[in-house]
Amino acid sequence: MMPMFHHAALVLFLAPASSVLSPEAAESNAKAMVFYDAGQLAPAVDEFYAAYRSMPDAGRDLAGREQLAGSMRSTLLDLHEQTGEAAPLCRLQSILQEHADALTAAFPNDPDKLETRSARARHEEVTAQLATIGRDACKPPPPVDPPVAATAMLPAAESPTPPAPTPPVPAAPSVVVPRTPIDDLSRKQLIAGGVLLPLGLVALGVIGAVAPSHRRHLADFDTLTAELATRPCTDDDCTRMRELLTATRRAEGLMIALGITGGALVSAGTALLIRGATKRRRARLGLDLRRNRVGLMIAGEF
Repeated sequence: MMPMFHHAALVLFLAPASSVLSPEAAESNAKAMVFYDAGQLAPAVDEFYAAYRSMPDAGRDLAGREQLAGSMRSTLLDLHEQTGEAAPLCRLQSILQEHADALTAAFPNDPDKLETRSARARHEEVTAQLATIGRDACKPPPPVDPPVAATAMLPAAESPTPPAPTPPVPAAPSVVVPRTPIDDLSRKQLIAGGVLLPLGLVALGVIGAVAPSHRRHLADFDTLTAELATRPCTDDDCTRMRELLTATRRAEGLMIALGITGGALVSAGTALLIRGATKRRRARLGLDLRRNRVGLMIAGEF
């Protein structure tokens, strides 16, 4: 197994140097950040790539293109870890090849330029990781031939014979059900409500256990951000910042899910308890007038 890559482009997500981006690239970069913060990594890569392509001059726009290339690399590695698929690595391989070729063409007199060597090295890393998945990891699937519709000769349909008239079915005799204070449906509602209400309260209670950890991660994030405003960002800072962002996003998602689930369970359980406790049988008495006979009919909710 290949070692996990360090996501060195994370600091670009947190404090993008907008001065190195053109106005069009800055707009696409901002859209990408919205998708990234929402956990939608594939659309985020598309917007980062749109920003990258909007600055085609590899020599003049070197700093901005380096920033966006790092953002795409970090996001695609995250997407691969999230899905386990080879497609994000294949796209990263293609982007890094494009980036390295553009740098080589822009600086022909400096083949050993730091940015060019870095792009080549990262391209070799992702190529080696794809080799562990399989030689055809990036090969498109073969086209699927459309199914051929088979035709069959069907015999000529004979004219249907009209069905014989059926005699009328006499109505079933009415069955009198004795009245009880609470019927089976009411008891089922009471039982269901008694189960759902405690579950909802437990889900809401778990939010209180998650909230302190979430607040602590936010405080650590703010502290580290303030420190980075006065000193350079190191690899350890990048790793720590990423860990704090991941923990904060997971805690927020968990609290939202618990709040929605707990509220729904409490509401449903309360409604079932109230409905089951107040519902009673309501019977009605009426006449059953039919041909050559008269009878009584009892109807109600059972």
